[in-house]
Amino acid sequence: MVKFIKTLSDVVARCERSLLRVLVLAIPVAVLVNVTGRGLGTPIFWLDELAVLSMVCLAMIGLSLTLKTRDAVSVTLLQDAVSPAVRRVLRCISDLFVLAFTIAFLVLCYLWFDPVLLINTGFDIEQFAAESFNFIYDSSTATLGISKIWFWSVLPLTAFTSSIHALENLLQTLTAKEPLGQVNAESGV
Repeated sequence: MVKFIKTLSDVVARCERSLLRVLVLAIPVAVLVNVTGRGLGTPIFWLDELAVLSMVCLAMIGLSLTLKTRDAVSVTLLQDAVSPAVRRVLRCISDLFVLAFTIAFLVLCYLWFDPVLLINTGFDIEQFAAESFNFIYDSSTATLGISKIWFWSVLPLTAFTSSIHALENLLQTLTAKEPLGQVNAESGV
């Protein structure tokens, strides 16, 4: 089980890194093309919106990868002042809080997207909105003219991948054979 979760987390992280590379290249290109268009008097308005929405996706995917690599900013004053055994307990508590947060995030996304009601309404977006007063599937972008759901879908995806990474971190902490030092070479923390 532990090996499966670690492998799954590693595969997800590789996919996230690839997607982040694409977004990091695409966003400046979109901005530069639009700046050039504005300079020539023919701005491409939808590129601005695409760049902003892509940056949000970049941030959310980056959040998940940050959990995997344990590169998030942290205050370690207490952790540095205690014994390795207490440090392990503190790391477990921290990992449990992160896992609880990611699971709560996943549950909230499930409630917001409400796939059961969407299926029960036969994927009729108008009926879904009428029954739930939730217009998540009905809203479209201002200039792109496509459904915002395509961009909002990064939220449940991030919640799911973050949960995998958080579970892997907790299992790694629980199964570590040596006391956890200040820096763990395998995880980068």
